[in-house]
Amino acid sequence: MTKNNLNKCNAMNPNKALWEKGDFTRIARSMRESGEALVQSLRLTKGLKVLDLGCGDGTTALPAARLGADVLGVAICAKLG
Repeated sequence: MTKNNLNKCNAMNPNKALWEKGDFTRIARSMRESGEALVQSLRLTKGLKVLDLGCGDGTTALPAARLGADVLGVAICAKLG
């Protein structure tokens, strides 16, 4: 995608533009423990299909995948998903 097309896409979706601006990976570091705790509380089993909408940089998706879940993570921001 060209920069011009990316700008048009962001103009159409102000939420995406907002997420593209921030350093949310830095913020997500403070959420690692809560993502791990959430996954542990769900008692995921190997092969269970998990859809993580708004996955960011994988705070919840990665621990679920490590437990053997079949995870699909989707983020609005290309830098995160």
